[in-house]
Amino acid sequence: MTKSFKKQATIITIILILALMSSCSDLRKNQALKKEPLNLTQGLYISNATIISTEDGHYNPYIGHLVIEKDKIVYIDKNEPSISGTFDQIDATGKFIIPGLIDSHVHIADVQGMLDHHIKKYPELVKEFNSQMPRSYLYYGFTTIINLGGISDERINSFNIQPLKPDLYHIGYSGATIANGYPMIYTPEEFRFEMEPNFIYMDSQAQNIPDKYNPSDHTPKAVVKRIKKSGAIAVKSYYESGFGRMSNLPLPTKNIMNELLNESHANGLVLTVHANSLAGHSFLADVGVDILAHGLWNWEKYKDVPTDSLPLEIKETLDLQIQKQIGYTPTLTVIAGEEALVDTKFINQPPLKKVVPKNLLEWYKTEEAQWFAKDLFSESNAEEVHKIYGNVQAHAMLVLKYLSDNNGRILFGTDTPSGPIYTNQPGYNGYWELKLMKKAEVPLHKILASATINNAKAFHLDSSLGSLAIGKKANILMMTKNPLIDIEAYDAIEKIMIGGQIIKREDVAVKE
Repeated sequence: MTKSFKKQATIITIILILALMSSCSDLRKNQALKKEPLNLTQGLYISNATIISTEDGHYNPYIGHLVIEKDKIVYIDKNEPSISGTFDQIDATGKFIIPGLIDSHVHIADVQGMLDHHIKKYPELVKEFNSQMPRSYLYYGFTTIINLGGISDERINSFNIQPLKPDLYHIGYSGATIANGYPMIYTPEEFRFEMEPNFIYMDSQAQNIPDKYNPSDHTPKAVVKRIKKSGAIAVKSYYESGFGRMSNLPLPTKNIMNELLNESHANGLVLTVHANSLAGHSFLADVGVDILAHGLWNWEKYKDVPTDSLPLEIKETLDLQIQKQIGYTPTLTVIAGEEALVDTKFINQPPLKKVVPKNLLEWYKTEEAQWFAKDLFSESNAEEVHKIYGNVQAHAMLVLKYLSDNNGRILFGTDTPSGPIYTNQPGYNGYWELKLMKKAEVPLHKILASATINNAKAFHLDSSLGSLAIGKKANILMMTKNPLIDIEAYDAIEKIMIGGQIIKREDVAVKE
């Protein structure tokens, strides 16, 4: 053995010894930290729970202990903590705890099933709804909601003063819609531009835009800057050519969408875009937007193909979404909610009594409340509606399964309500969406991740939400069933913790 080789061997040995000593030192430090008492002033200790959480989509449940101080998690481990000070304790033996759920697509400015004249006619029903609505989200475990429609400061404040409510995030006063495009086309022309202040100017629409609006104030850059200033976490845009009586609407160009994407990122925002057609998903996949706010259920020229296989063009679009890891929000209850308008049994479901005020539930059963169903299905009977919507939903589920099977980036969102319909109720609609995802054969662990860590990461909220970890906000659900084994676990919630505040589930249900 040469002297040089002996010298190298000696150096390697010394390095290994030092590394081992360092490792042992770190281990002793960690053990010492675990033994060092947590001195709490406003604490909660949850012991012996089955802890279900992930940072990367892979779950390894274990029986462990979790400690909260005020609104933050300060300890989570298999080993029992050493605690002193002031705290409450919950023995969670046999129970399962997960992060609070995130619904990334809601509209809290609406009252389900009502138009403006209904709202003016029934102020007491509106008041009861607005009081119960935040509690209904909590009842089904949604501790965070993201409003993806325009919202005023007044509406945000009225929501946030409620004593029990989820955390609310939003996209500002309006989405970045193309002038006179979807959805602003549904607002009467005299109010349209005031109601959608963040519209994008297009030369092709110049003659239809009031002169008082300066084009320089409605570039993607100017619009995103306003949205950021309003306290938004995302920019919402649209690729929708319309449907029914409203068709051939103006669409964003690729340059506009690229500018919106670049400006969103420059301002630390996420770009989420409404689209449900093959044309829309193909266009947006090519651009590489952050999130698709709806599933691909409008197959256009392929709408009549069998529901057991994907056409090549659709598969190629999905493959590009997977490759770019674009967030995909199925929103299956959009289709199911419209179809349910012809189901006379829907409104009599017992679970709705827990989340819809009694007087409002009775109004939904009246002839007056059926206005939208009549408008939507005036030329179809129930059997025809079920056939049409069943085909569309089968396509939507086939797409979702393909994405799930091939590592697509699935995000949970409901679009509650997707229109002026009473079948998309706060909270319950989320539970319905979870069950529909299961029906589409998405594995339970992917369903849970979609509504927790996936959403948190997609909307840049993962530093405080989406998983159970030290330093994160204590938004937590305690269940009597395991959501990795049984989809019914989402209706077996025992306690909800929002910012460390313990809420019994029955306390957020509608009072009989």
